[in-house]
Amino acid sequence: MLTSSKHRIKTLLSIPLVVIAFLFLGCDSESQEAPEPLAAQLEANASPNRPNTALHNRVLADIRSATARYHRIGAAMADGYVPFSPCVSHPTLGGMGYHYVKSNLVDGELDPRRPEALLYEPEKNGRMRLVGVEFIIRADEWEGSGTPVLGTQEFDVYIDSDNNPLPFDNYQLHAWVWKHNPSGMHFPFNPTVSCEFATEPTE
Repeated sequence: MLTSSKHRIKTLLSIPLVVIAFLFLGCDSESQEAPEPLAAQLEANASPNRPNTALHNRVLADIRSATARYHRIGAAMADGYVPFSPCVSHPTLGGMGYHYVKSNLVDGELDPRRPEALLYEPEKNGRMRLVGVEFIIRADEWEGSGTPVLGTQEFDVYIDSDNNPLPFDNYQLHAWVWKHNPSGMHFPFNPTVSCEFATEPTE
């Protein structure tokens, strides 16, 4: 999430989630575009600096399997995910899209099959496309040793950080399991994700 979004997100945290949901319910429910094959994304992300291990690829496949039903936003909201942020983008790095967050998962636990946030990209036809997920772990509740690790990938650390977009110390990790990210599977911004068709001001 962008540093410039910090104040907006803190404000959203103070609003009941049911109220936030109504701000975004004008968006249509799902994309008709077929998801990209995971194998193609893994191959595209492989490089000398981004090796893909069998363990890590299994974790990514597990995340994708667990979130496949959330291509329908209605299914995501029925499971407790609600709109949390405006459409997040960066002028040069790319976008993140809308964050739909399940608040009771934002704790000190890491479960690859239960990401705290789902990332949706607005499309020209008014529908929303599931493009990735984000894991968020509260640092004050994390009981693991050192920085959390998903598969073989360490989380980004937001502890005593001026760039922390949330009002508590945390660890975050994006996983672009539904849309290829040329910058890397876990880079926060995806240059192929755009907020061009967002229905409200972007951050």
